[in-house]
Amino acid sequence: MAPGVRTAALSSLAALAALAVVACREVPRAEAARTSYAQIAADSAHADSAAFDALPDALGAMLDVRGLLEDPPSAPLALSECLVLDERREGELRRRLRLKLADSSTVVLYAAADRTSGALERVEFVRRTPREGQRGILWDGAGDRTTSVWWTETDRGIRRPDRGPIPRGGPVPRALRALGRQLLTIPCADSSSVPPPLPPRTPR
Repeated sequence: MAPGVRTAALSSLAALAALAVVACREVPRAEAARTSYAQIAADSAHADSAAFDALPDALGAMLDVRGLLEDPPSAPLALSECLVLDERREGELRRRLRLKLADSSTVVLYAAADRTSGALERVEFVRRTPREGQRGILWDGAGDRTTSVWWTETDRGIRRPDRGPIPRGGPVPRALRALGRQLLTIPCADSSSVPPPLPPRTPR
């Protein structure tokens, strides 16, 4: 092969290899854009279930509300409200779920994700038990940080929260993200279509 032809051939191969690398890098993003949140949740279901199984009993009882997100829920609910919140930036999906159980305990679950990639960006979980207080667990995808917050409730009111970090990579962040993914798959009403609450009645 002539030197000029050989050089041209090598250049072509190098260009094709570079294109292949770029294509491989773009495939996961393209696939995620075409994949529904339900499929993403299904693909993660096995590892998510293992994370819940690894939780301490008391924490698992508090955090594992997967059955309440199903239709019908696994326990009686006095209230169930799921809203799609307004975008704070283009391409953001935000949802908030509020549940009130028959025993008057309440759960609030919030999740934010990127519509294009399907990646979770933030998940917040707060559960309040009357006369005991409320426990919150928050996961922030920006720094992969998980924080535990506890508000103690006494006869004198709610005390200032105790706050502390939760190590990354353990079952708690994984379980929390699982709830966020599940929230993105259930039916939710657009917040703009929900009528505003009625003003409080003025006593006569």
